[in-house]
Amino acid sequence: MAKEYNDAGDALRGERIAVEARDIDKIRYKEGGSGKHGIQFTKLRDSAYCVIEIPLKAVRERKSK
Repeated sequence: MAKEYNDAGDALRGERIAVEARDIDKIRYKEGGSGKHGIQFTKLRDSAYCVIEIPLKAVRERKSK
């Protein structure tokens, strides 16, 4: 079974994260990406659940050595 993080301030980071929730806010766009690429932001509410499907490349490379 995978670890679950349930405390306020816990975070996930990955190349692809699957999410599900009863309520999902409108997607907002903000600057901060590279070049003309923006970043999308939203919030999940009510029974929100997230799973990392693909970890960050840098993390995978460190584990394999």
